[in-house]
Amino acid sequence: MKKTIMIALCYSFASIAQAELVSDKQDNQVSTTSLEILLERAPAHAQIKLLKNKAQVKEQLEQLYLREVMAQMAIAEGLDKQGINAQRLKAIRYNGLFLLKLDEVRKENKRNYIKYAKQKYQVNKANYPVEARVDAAHILISNKTLSDAEALKKAQNIRMQLMQGANFTELAIKESDDKSVKKNKGEMGVFTRGQMVKPFSDAVFTMQVGEISEPVKTQYGYHIIKLNKKFPAGFKSFDDVKAQMISELKKKDWEIARTAYYEQLMKENDMQIDELALDEFISKKIAELESKTKSK
Repeated sequence: MKKTIMIALCYSFASIAQAELVSDKQDNQVSTTSLEILLERAPAHAQIKLLKNKAQVKEQLEQLYLREVMAQMAIAEGLDKQGINAQRLKAIRYNGLFLLKLDEVRKENKRNYIKYAKQKYQVNKANYPVEARVDAAHILISNKTLSDAEALKKAQNIRMQLMQGANFTELAIKESDDKSVKKNKGEMGVFTRGQMVKPFSDAVFTMQVGEISEPVKTQYGYHIIKLNKKFPAGFKSFDDVKAQMISELKKKDWEIARTAYYEQLMKENDMQIDELALDEFISKKIAELESKTKSK
């Protein structure tokens, strides 16, 4: 009984996989396989986006149907055998087969890239430096609407409130002239020295965690800075660079393996280029193209 059910289920799945999505009175059809082939050209997130828009899926099915019908018309009219068309179609087919074979060659690489990347990371750890960083918040008092003296006095007054126990976030929301304060509540997040203007960076990178600075003047006005955290300079962890390293190692290995495979294939088959025939073709083709250019 169980075996019968399994066979039925397998048949059902196979039927779904091979379902015809479009048909006409001439028995032209577009199957789910045709749609699968179309979809696989795009990354998964793009496929999902398309599939969730049924109207766009239908548009793609219409295009697949027209391609099917017009291809059959071209065959019936012998267009695939006229002039250079047969060679063009052969070139398209061979290019597809070339890519399929190339993919098979690529799959022969069974290297453990996580282990390989770890080994490379240990030896080349210095190639992945991390600058010193800090996490800070600030309250900005602009000197655009106030005089410089008034802005400084206001900043000093706010710092005094903070030193007496006022809440930094509440004062930032209430007093800061930074346009982003409503969104970030004065929190600037993690940054390196070079990401901020020099007077600000010079001050914050000499502070201690939890310290609230005296007003620091920059081109924007006066800042009261609170240092939340410090992150010393060092190196990125293996987990931070693993994906990048594996991608680069795979790419490098593939470039070497592909070149070696091509060279071996040409050597084994004793490939020769007919220099005279090539020179004659180049000469004639240039003359033909120059003639076309002049006639325009």
